[in-house]
Amino acid sequence: MNAEPANGESSNGPFREFMYQARPIRLREPLAETLGAVTGESALLEYSYVDAVKLAGHSCPTVTAAYLSCQEAIGRLYPAGETPVRGDISVTVYGGPDEGSYGVMAQVISLITGAAPATGFKGLGGSFTRKDLLRFSAEKPDPGAVSVLFRRNGAGREVLVRFFPWAIPFPEEKGRRAGELMPAVVAGTASKEERREFQDIWMEKIRLMLIERKEIESWLKVEAR
Repeated sequence: MNAEPANGESSNGPFREFMYQARPIRLREPLAETLGAVTGESALLEYSYVDAVKLAGHSCPTVTAAYLSCQEAIGRLYPAGETPVRGDISVTVYGGPDEGSYGVMAQVISLITGAAPATGFKGLGGSFTRKDLLRFSAEKPDPGAVSVLFRRNGAGREVLVRFFPWAIPFPEEKGRRAGELMPAVVAGTASKEERREFQDIWMEKIRLMLIERKEIESWLKVEAR
């Protein structure tokens, strides 16, 4: 395991070193190809975990779960040898946009898949439509989980991802300590040492999810339908 610099900065950029080590998600973007945004005929875009952090403005279990959900679902929707296509995936988020963390997850999922809510791109000549490919539903297929359905349009393939935040195998005492430190950190009254302690605990949990993927089958369940 590579140690991070003592000052917390990465040689790759401003974020924690481990974030740059996360496996990227690659998709073809036919809209960029058609309108000439890329210099070649094929636009194979790469979305990284750092891109998700830039969008959200922070790194947390919710952002991490959204990124991993996309990674796992896209891998199931497009078998080995097939290139995933951005804009070819519809998404149903089983919760309201203002409920819990569903809105944050939806933003990350939209960035990667291209699926957008009512504010999305309306398309050109009946093609490349992104509007309404992402929807929120009050239905809860599993009341104990944060559930998202990914559907590959035209292929009839669906993948249901269920996220169980409480099942992430993180030491209880560390979670409790982070909870104790957070109010002072957020309020700006924590000491430098307390702030660093909180941040290190918080990032340890993200690394466990993103890089170690520790016991991932127990907290991120992926079901092809």
